[in-house]
Amino acid sequence: MRTYVIEPQLVFARYLEHMLAEAGFTVVATRDHIDGKDIAAHAPAAVFVDLDFFDRGGPTALCKIRQAMPSGALIAYSNSEDPTYAASCYISGADAVISKQAGEERVLSNLRDAVLART
Repeated sequence: MRTYVIEPQLVFARYLEHMLAEAGFTVVATRDHIDGKDIAAHAPAAVFVDLDFFDRGGPTALCKIRQAMPSGALIAYSNSEDPTYAASCYISGADAVISKQAGEERVLSNLRDAVLART
């Protein structure tokens, strides 16, 4: 499954790439910012985005990504466990909002579920 990762922390980006590859996902690109043209050019089945670097602007970031990728799964990854923040992420186009406190298996399970729901 073609996956695009948006993660500003280089060390964590490498960890996510490795985790996704081990689970059978193909990481087609990893970026430290949102580039709608690049996302559209790669046509991923899923975009996995770390929202913590957008402060409370995460929902706006999700809207930008959703415009570039109207049909793929959009997975938001965040430290926030605030249900209001999660709701705003879903309203902004996220298919899943995953807590960073979730274990690796739960992250991958939520990613798979979000992609399956979009297909």
